[in-house]
Amino acid sequence: MKPQQLEVEVEVADPEMERERMQERLQAFGQSMANQRDDWIRSRYSYGVDKRWIEDEDQYNAKDNIAKQASQMMTSVEQGYPVTTQMAKPHRSTVYIGLTRQKTNAAEARISDILLPTDDRNWGIKPTPKPQLMAMSRDTQMAGDKETGQPLLHPETGQPLAMRDIARAAMETARKKSDAMQLEIEDQLVECDYNGELRKVIHNAARLGTGVIKGPIVTNRTRKAWQPYKDMQGNTIHQLDIVTEVTPASFSIDPRNVWPDPGCGDSIHNGKGIYEREQMTSRQVRDLAKQPGYMKEQIRKVLEEGPKKSVTFQELKDDDQRDIARDVYEMWSYWGEVDHDDLEAAGIKLGEKDELRAVSACVVMINSTIVKAYLNPLEGGELPYDFYVWERVADSVWGYGIPYLMRAQQKVLNAAWRQMMDNAGVSSGPQIIVKAGAIQPADKQWQISARKIWFATDEVDDVRKAFTAVEFNSHQVELSGIIKMAMELADMETGVPVIMQGEKGAAPDTVGGMQMLMNSANVVLRRLVKQFDDMITRPHIRRYYDYNMMYNEDEEVKGDFSIDARGSSALLIRDIQNQAFLNLLAAGANPVYGIYLDTQKLFEKALQAQHIDPKEVFKSEDELEKIKEQQKNPQQAAPDPALAVAQLRGEIEMKKAQAQNEGDMAELQVRQSIAQQEGELRMAEMQLTREIEMLKMANTQNLTLEQIKAKLADTAMRERGKKELYAAEANLKMTTGQGI
Repeated sequence: MKPQQLEVEVEVADPEMERERMQERLQAFGQSMANQRDDWIRSRYSYGVDKRWIEDEDQYNAKDNIAKQASQMMTSVEQGYPVTTQMAKPHRSTVYIGLTRQKTNAAEARISDILLPTDDRNWGIKPTPKPQLMAMSRDTQMAGDKETGQPLLHPETGQPLAMRDIARAAMETARKKSDAMQLEIEDQLVECDYNGELRKVIHNAARLGTGVIKGPIVTNRTRKAWQPYKDMQGNTIHQLDIVTEVTPASFSIDPRNVWPDPGCGDSIHNGKGIYEREQMTSRQVRDLAKQPGYMKEQIRKVLEEGPKKSVTFQELKDDDQRDIARDVYEMWSYWGEVDHDDLEAAGIKLGEKDELRAVSACVVMINSTIVKAYLNPLEGGELPYDFYVWERVADSVWGYGIPYLMRAQQKVLNAAWRQMMDNAGVSSGPQIIVKAGAIQPADKQWQISARKIWFATDEVDDVRKAFTAVEFNSHQVELSGIIKMAMELADMETGVPVIMQGEKGAAPDTVGGMQMLMNSANVVLRRLVKQFDDMITRPHIRRYYDYNMMYNEDEEVKGDFSIDARGSSALLIRDIQNQAFLNLLAAGANPVYGIYLDTQKLFEKALQAQHIDPKEVFKSEDELEKIKEQQKNPQQAAPDPALAVAQLRGEIEMKKAQAQNEGDMAELQVRQSIAQQEGELRMAEMQLTREIEMLKMANTQNLTLEQIKAKLADTAMRERGKKELYAAEANLKMTTGQGI
């Protein structure tokens, strides 16, 4: 007997039908995303945020749309302008004082200067503090092996290790890894010009009330690099190569092009997701097909149907912007929670569906067509967006900017200035009142001019009754007081006093008084800087840390670290720190306090505080090592430069003294020779005089020869005494420098 055969129907899936079914699901997915997008766009518009931004932008650019609209008849009537049936435009002043731009730029510049210094970072990476290691770092007990109980030895010196040695070694290893992670993130931020993007965020926050930054987003960067190669002869040559790198990057986003979940409250991370809008040309859309992950068939479909704008978005746009760039595609990127089945329709395999598990992904669509979908690369599905608001609004991610905060005072300022202009116009000359038919101008022209002739009719007995001039009072003083008060109130309402704009105002002349005034002026800025740390720096750098922990292949940068946002703590009080560094340098020279201070690091900080790069003024590492070795070995140390200079100076002084002595001796010798010659000359003169006297005496007195000889002997004795006295005096001058 044969076994009974069971007939089993096997359903063979038709590939074409399966493809059509997936296309239908994908089309339905795109339509549902488009409907959600339109709902979120309409929700934000209903709160008046978009309208407020238009007014803030016009106020920042000193554009008075109200005055422009008032030129129309019906609007002019509502505004109270005198309008005729001939659609006459108002004749009042329409000047606009651009105080808003000045205040906004001053506040933006001050915040940027604090948060984005050129010689430092407003963030840092440091190891997470562990109480166990902190306690072990003070434990002097010897460390032992848990299994054998033998003491642990240092691998290099062989000396027993204490518990504090192990704790300090672990802390030093964690510090080195945190420094490596900090350097890695800093390189990534420099590549994407992170500080430049943050300046755009601060500008949008000051101008519109909200700034948005996106990141980290993985990008493919191409750069030129000269790579070394070996030629056939073994010589090293450099060749230009195009290097492609995959690195994370951050970008500033215009807040007008993002729409978070309306129910997110004051944080976008509490909502379901966020939409971002970007305009693209047809060429850029075609280039998307060359990138991995994009669906070529869907892109082809988009190009066939052409640009299709969101109907809701077009209806809510300003009238002046509806006809701009009609041939541009709109690419919408959605980050957030996506339905399990919808992602599988986009080609993403997720496995078994779980209602308790939220799937975070990024969906890219052009018009209402899905062109790409992928899972969120960040662990936990965190949104890669951060919002910074200038002035918080309760239960809203959109804040108030400087233009909105000073809107009332800007209106008062404009109104007072326009009234001043109108008053100046009517008070600059008289108003002429003429009785009709009483007088006629001789030149038939009714304009006022110098030396003009008027004809009075016979009916006028007194021309002053037919022609008179009336002067209107000038109110410049009262109106200037209103303008001054409006500017002072604008300073108070915005928290940006004139001293922040480089104007002294009523600031004191003393250094201490000026510093106290600047500290008081920075109180509001301290709050804004701390707000920036909490809303941008800490979460944004944290995502870079998470990205490197997940995808970086270098194990030397990984560890348990925390983000140190230093905008409010380290950078804002830099002026106070600068003076403290100088005081600590003096304390470092004191042996009592010097043992606690690293004088080299302290000196580097003091130079950085003066915006001087220590690398530019420090000696090289080799020179510093030689100096340190010489200090350790004083026997081999080179002579002190100061001592060598002193010795050289002493030798020079000694030579000067010797030269002076030699000159003095030569001078004495010359003087002695001259004195000797003078003495000989005197002796010759005296001998000749003696002979002449003898002849005179013999002729006049008839003396005998013996008498003459006796007198000559007496004279010779006297002359010899004088000669000896003269010689003694000359000798005394040579030895002592002075005579008797």
